[in-house]
Amino acid sequence: SCDSRATEGQPQRTPHPLAVKLEDLSRQMSKACVATAACATLLAAGVPGIAGDALAVSGGRNGNNSVPISNSDFSGQNLTDSDFTKTIMKQCNFDRANLRGVSFFASFAEGSTFRGADLSFADLESGNFEDADFTDAVLEGAQVSAARWERVVIDNTDWTDVVLRKDVNAFLCKKAKGTNPTTGVDTRESLMCS
Repeated sequence: SCDSRATEGQPQRTPHPLAVKLEDLSRQMSKACVATAACATLLAAGVPGIAGDALAVSGGRNGNNSVPISNSDFSGQNLTDSDFTKTIMKQCNFDRANLRGVSFFASFAEGSTFRGADLSFADLESGNFEDADFTDAVLEGAQVSAARWERVVIDNTDWTDVVLRKDVNAFLCKKAKGTNPTTGVDTRESLMCS
């Protein structure tokens, strides 16, 4: 027996080394399960300072919001708790909206307007923003890799701390002009155009 407890009248046995390792492993797994459950509970509950204030993470938040919302008007709204991951949202109006940290991952926003919108730390990765208008928008720290920008308007936008592929950066620099009215940052400077 691997039982380390002494019984009356019997000498105490030394537990087998494998039994000790298994018992230790079992204890560690129990702690990991408790910690995982506690983290999941905190995130699901939306504890202030943890889940609600998190910045956009590459790949979207909740997976797939396939409800089409094309031609919707979100102008001037605070949408920081929204998730537009993989949403069909052609020709929507997001002018002057607070979209800070919002996910537009793989969204189809062709022809939508984001004039004067705050898209700081938003996730625009793999999104289609062809023919979109970002005039006066702030995109500071946004995730934009693999996004499509054909025929996009970027006058007076702030791209501070946005990481772009060289070819995309060169493409946007050809269009870049003006100074963002909110941050006072020159568009060409924020894109590090030469």
